[in-house]
Order: sequence, then C-alpha cells, then structure tokens
Amino acid sequence: MVSVAIVSAVVAAVAMAAIWSMRHERNLFAEGVAAVTGTAPARQAAAVIDAARQTVAGTPSGAMRKCVIDGKTVISNTDCLDTNKTSKTIRITDTRGFEAPKVPAKEAAAPTSDPAIDKIIEKQLR
Repeated sequence: MVSVAIVSAVVAAVAMAAIWSMRHERNLFAEGVAAVTGTAPARQAAAVIDAARQTVAGTPSGAMRKCVIDGKTVISNTDCLDTNKTSKTIRITDTRGFEAPKVPAKEAAAPTSDPAIDKIIEKQLR
C-alpha cells in the first residue's frame, strides 16, 4: 500500500514537471539529460535564436512581406525579395485578441415616488 502511494507520487511529480515545462516553452527533461551527459543543446538553441534575431534586426526595412516561392505562400522579412513579382508588404498590428463585450452603462434609476405626493403624505401624518 505504501509502495503504491510512493509510485503514484513519483508519477504525479513527473507529470507535473512535464506539464510545467510545456507551459513555459522549456523542455526540462532535455535540459536534465544535457546536464548529465555534458552536452549543451539549450546553449546551442539559444545561439541559433540570437543569430536569427540579429539577422531580423539587421534587415534594412524589417518589414514583413508575403510572397509565393515554389508554389507555396511564404511570409518572411528575408525570403520575399523585391524582385519577386508576388511580393507584397504586409502591415502587422498588435491586437488584444478577443475581448468581452462592454456592458452598457446603467441608466439612472427613475424616482420610486412623486415628490409632490410625498409632501401630501407628510402633511397628513402631522
């Protein structure tokens, strides 16, 4: 009974680590294997990403373009050259995604009674 609880806890911990690593776009298992074996795929991947960022930052316009290359539609800022007849500059805008509709402002509540009638009632009570 105790061994089943221990095995279940270990399996749950591994599953939680896997889900956490997927959520944060990291592969903890690959990083662990790299640490044990002495290889550094994470460092290599980081170097490739940095090189790509420098390439994108080094383009003169940095504008994204859409074109057709070998029958496939491509959106790129480096592959779609001005010499390609199908190349078009696309405008990228930041959006907030889907937003909930805004609740209309509540109107002021109508008075529940008539002030003239209230004065008459007050006179009757005195």
